[in-house]
Amino acid sequence: MQPNRKKLTENQNAILLSEVENMCPLCAKSLMYEKNGRNQKLFEGAHIYPLNPSSEEIELLKNEERLHEDVNNLSNIIALCGDCHKKFDNPRTVEEYRKLLSIKKNILVKNLTRAKYHDYQIETEIKQVIKLLVEEKFNEAPTNILNLTALKLDQKANKTLTGITKRKIRNEITDYYLYIKQQFKQLDKQYPNSFDVIATQIKSFYLIISRSETSQEVIYEQLTEWLSKKTENSSLGACGIIISFFIQNCEVF
Repeated sequence: MQPNRKKLTENQNAILLSEVENMCPLCAKSLMYEKNGRNQKLFEGAHIYPLNPSSEEIELLKNEERLHEDVNNLSNIIALCGDCHKKFDNPRTVEEYRKLLSIKKNILVKNLTRAKYHDYQIETEIKQVIKLLVEEKFNEAPTNILNLTALKLDQKANKTLTGITKRKIRNEITDYYLYIKQQFKQLDKQYPNSFDVIATQIKSFYLIISRSETSQEVIYEQLTEWLSKKTENSSLGACGIIISFFIQNCEVF
């Protein structure tokens, strides 16, 4: 017996929309629009593995990964604009199936990590260092630059870290490591042992993420987002610099 298409609830639609950040993941079209003062839905819940596959589709996808055995489970559904949904379904190809499955899989992994953000705390005092980076030093030429021979990134980075991100982290370490180290020393004078506590918290959350995530690129992004969210949506750029500091300091990677 073929499964019936289940009508998505308002909450399920909200989850799907949030997962793709209000943009079609294939064409970047906005998935909501306003008319007569009301927000209107412009997306459809697309089944990644087909709801009622034809014999050709069963054969085509027989060796492919599936995110859930129940095709109506939200793990197998992603928000797409109507045009992209139609193109994805007709005709279905292995390449497009793998692409959409990969997008959804990354979303699910990110959701699992985000669910842990609340449980792993960070000392509020770190906001002082982030504030200094943003307001005082972020746009100024650093006065103290770390000697290139002191960098440890090349010894720890693997192929999962893209060249662009690796260069970004290297530059942040070179430019800001000594400055941030000095700011943490000042912080310790105000709040004794605050650096050790913060470093332990960073390392603890890194170890939790690395249990299920092997990509250094993703881990760096998740740590940066976590630090930003835990410090009241602080600058992602400044939080990235802090995470780069802890890469050099050996709490991360």
